[in-house]
Order: sequence, then structure tokens, then C-alpha cells
Amino acid sequence: MPTRARTFRIVSFGCKVNQAEGLALAARLRELGLEETVAEDAVDLAVVNTCVVTAEAARQGRQGVRRAARLGAAVVVTGCGAHAAIRDTALRQVEGFWFVEPDKERIADRLRAAWPDAAPESACPPTQATARSRAMLKVQDGCPGDCAYCIVPKVRPDVRSTPIDEAVRQLEAFIGRGYREVVICGIHLGLYGADLGPRADLADLVERLLAVPDLGRLRLSSIEPMEVSDRLLALVRDEPERLCPHLHLPLQSGDDGVLRQMRRPYTRGDYLGAVARIRDALPLPAVTTDVLVGFPGETDEAFAQTLCILREAGFSRIHAFPFSRRPGTRAADMADQVPRETVRARREAASALGRELAAAYRAALVGRPARVVVETIHADGSAEGLSERYVRVRLRGPLPRGTAQHGILPVRLVGVAGDALEGEPDAA
Repeated sequence: MPTRARTFRIVSFGCKVNQAEGLALAARLRELGLEETVAEDAVDLAVVNTCVVTAEAARQGRQGVRRAARLGAAVVVTGCGAHAAIRDTALRQVEGFWFVEPDKERIADRLRAAWPDAAPESACPPTQATARSRAMLKVQDGCPGDCAYCIVPKVRPDVRSTPIDEAVRQLEAFIGRGYREVVICGIHLGLYGADLGPRADLADLVERLLAVPDLGRLRLSSIEPMEVSDRLLALVRDEPERLCPHLHLPLQSGDDGVLRQMRRPYTRGDYLGAVARIRDALPLPAVTTDVLVGFPGETDEAFAQTLCILREAGFSRIHAFPFSRRPGTRAADMADQVPRETVRARREAASALGRELAAAYRAALVGRPARVVVETIHADGSAEGLSERYVRVRLRGPLPRGTAQHGILPVRLVGVAGDALEGEPDAA
């Protein structure tokens, strides 16, 4: 038995699914007897959980490997970027590099074989340093889509859904560990249940999860606009305190020609129709989006159409990101690549509009009640956290007696504070 528990640190890049898988892997490593730490310079094992959706994400993953190795850790590479890392001869020349394993389920077994003396009689519990205010419940994996710019179907092609009873069990475990908000996530969440027998859908899953005792609240991660069903909207409408009125609908472009080239399965009219259905069903919903700027062939006129639809949809938050040539995708070899400086300018224009729309949305919420997951309690008695509408709220002290970090606190939104709202505990 080692004189001290071997330590590990997982660095995850990319989407909520990758984050969820990183958290699940951390639990398995704790069961193996390793101790999780946030200290970069005092860690025995660094697991770099990579992403390849953009060139920048891939670059960050490679940088993470080199940084961990420089700090003296043994390095394991996993995640979507591990497929490319297997063929990366330069990676094997990094001092401290250990192995590549795309399948996170196998990492604990490989470590058990490498460190047979690491397994104690009981698992190491999560440390306070790694505690989080919300849990990620991964219920779906894989995407069979054909978007011209996306590498994900190449690295996660197989659609798999977590059976409803298993998802309920995982949610109950999160609740038992004190999580008050749980994010339901998947690579293509709207396809949930397509592979199950008997077949189910996302609304079936959500309905069952809402019935779990002592649930704080659920939040949906990204969902394709045409996969927001009337039944799902009805569940949000009927359970706004336990199913957050927040939907993230990736747009990518507001121009029909660009959408066709991207092979997105909707038109700008379809998309706006989906947003209208959401606004008809829910009061002041938070509708957030992703926009890909600089896709090959995107003209000034096409980008102007994107800005137009962004304003018309009235998003509460916009994530604008540049087109990135991913080897193996159709778009990588398309003609009419947009100059880099033009892409930068368009990204800034979309981001500036996003800041304007986010400020308008925050202002519209002033005077309304909200429920805030308390993330941080400060020494002066104030606190901050995230509302059900995905807006950060700074809470004036003193807080009610018994207010707990990570608990849900009813508040009244009383003003705007920069990129956040100010709130006061709601005496009612």
C-alpha cells in the first residue's frame, strides 16, 4: 500500500457531455483509491479529456497534455480527440505521456493493472475543492447527423440512450449527494430513446425524472430546434420551478443558402417558428443559441441575415464561434473559405449583438421572482448563483438563516448589476 493516496486531476474540454463523462470517470478513479486534487503541480496522474469540435479545442487539448507532463504528472489522453491522438507520433515523445484511451470506461481497469497497490478498502470521497453546484446527467450519446462542418459523427457515430430506470437511479444518486440542479445532456439530446425498446422519447424521460422525490430542478442542455416537442414544452410550462424555462437551440446561420451548404435540417423560417412556439408556451423563456460565423461561402449579405434573425429571435445569450476546418468533414475542402480577419470581425459583431440582447433580457426580468442555486456565499453575507433562466444573480445579504451553499433560494430580482442581476431573498 502506498504511503499516500496517488492523486489525479481531470481536465475536460468541450461540451457538457464531455464534462459529464469526466465527472463519471473521476468517481471511478476515486473508487480505485485515487484522490482528486485541483493542484496542478502536485498530481500523480493527469487525465486530459479532449474535444475536437474546433481547431482551438484540439489545440487546447494538446497544450493540456504538454503542460501536465511539464509539471511531472503521468498523462492519459481520452475524449473525442483521443482518436486522432492514437496516430499522433509526436505525442508519444512527450515526457510523462502514458497512454491514449478513447473509451473512458476502460481507463480505471488499465490503471488498476498499472497501480495494483492503489486500491484501498473504501473509495476516496469527493473533496470540497471538487464540489459542484450542479450535476451533469448524461442520458444520450452519438449523432448520425450530416452537418458539413461537424466532426462529431465521425468520432461518436453510435446512438445510445440510457434506459429510463437507469437515468432515474443516477438522478436519485445525485440528489442523495446534495445536488439541487441536474443538467440533462447528450450529444444529440433530441434523439433520446430512438434506440430503446420499447421506444421512448425525451419527454417520456423528463416526465419520469420530474417524479423523483426531493428533486430540486432539471435543466436541459442543447437541443435541436425542430426536436422541441409540444409535450416537452407543456412539461416546462406546468413545472417551471423544477424544469428550467431555458432552451438552448443551436442556430449556426440565419441565411437559408448557408444553412443548405451546412446541411442543417431547417430553414430560417422553420427556426423562427420553433422560437415562436416556445414564446407562446412559456412566459419570458431563456432561449440561447450557438452561431457559427465564417462558414465557406458566407457573404456579407448572408451574415447580415444571421444578425437579423439573432435580433428577431431575441436570444438571452449568444455563443458565437468561428468556422474551423476539421479534417474529414465536407466543409474542410470547400471553396470560398472566408478570410480570417473577416471571420474575426463577424464573430465580434455577433458577440456584440449577443451582449446587447442579453442586457435587454436581464432588464426584462427585474421585478420578477426567481429561484437561484446558491453557488458562493461571501464573508459579508452576500451570495451569488444561477437562476432558472440561466442568468447570474448577485444576492444582497444577509441571507435567511439556514441558507446553504448549493441550495435553491427564492429571490426577488431588484436590479441590474453589469452582466448579472441583483436579487433579494423573497420573504413571501
